[in-house]
This record gives sequence, structure tokens and C-alpha cells, in this order.
Amino acid sequence: MAYEMSSNQPILFFDGSCPLCNRVVTFILTHEHGERMLFSSLSNESTKQWVAQHKSFQMPDDSVYFFDGIRLHSKSSAVLHMIPFLRWYCRFLYVGWLFPRGFRDKIYDEVAKRRRSLVKECRVDPRLANRLLQS
Repeated sequence: MAYEMSSNQPILFFDGSCPLCNRVVTFILTHEHGERMLFSSLSNESTKQWVAQHKSFQMPDDSVYFFDGIRLHSKSSAVLHMIPFLRWYCRFLYVGWLFPRGFRDKIYDEVAKRRRSLVKECRVDPRLANRLLQS
């Protein structure tokens, strides 16, 4: 799947060396509705080029980011904005919107601090190969 840097296709930007992040990507690939989303590691050259072309969007800290085609979301908001791309049975995750962003992000930060110890083995899903952001 070719991607033009100027298109508005949804993209999940994640830490490619993080075992937990890779498990989340596998979850998304398994439970997504259609193949509309692209993926890119934060350290990937394509991500750096994307940020250079989208100067209003910066990714300064160690977080997950989701570009929905218009806006760039980070941390817990990034996770919640991906829900519409998942199958119907994942809609229960919308309950996350009931909590204030500050509270959600605090929980996100706590999990992020421990993410490398929560999951030890880093597995990259082979289905990801055809869905990566390409420059």
C-alpha cells in the first residue's frame, strides 16, 4: 500500500522497540475493521519526514500518537481516537471518554513508565510489513 506524505490517511505512531507497543499494534491488526490505518515507528525515517512536512504537528515526548487524518492526538486521547477503527465488539472501550483527560493521561504515563517490564518479549507482527508508513 503506497502512502503519499500529503494524504490524510490515519496513522498510528508508536515506539517500535517497545514490547507493549508492539502487542498493542498486534491487537489493532487483529481487531480492526478494514485496513484503513497505517503504522510507523517513532524512530523511523518516514516518521521524521512526515513530521517535517506537517510542521504544526510535533511529537516531542515518548508517547503514542494517532493522526486521524486531521488532528494529531497523543497518549490516552490517541488510544481513544483509534476505537472507531476497531470492530464493533471493541466499542466498550469508549468508556474511557468518561474520565477527564488529565486522569487518563496520568494512568497512561504510569503504564508507559513500566511498559518494558510489563511485557518482556518484543514480537513484531508480520502483518505490519504491508501497513508501514513509507516515504
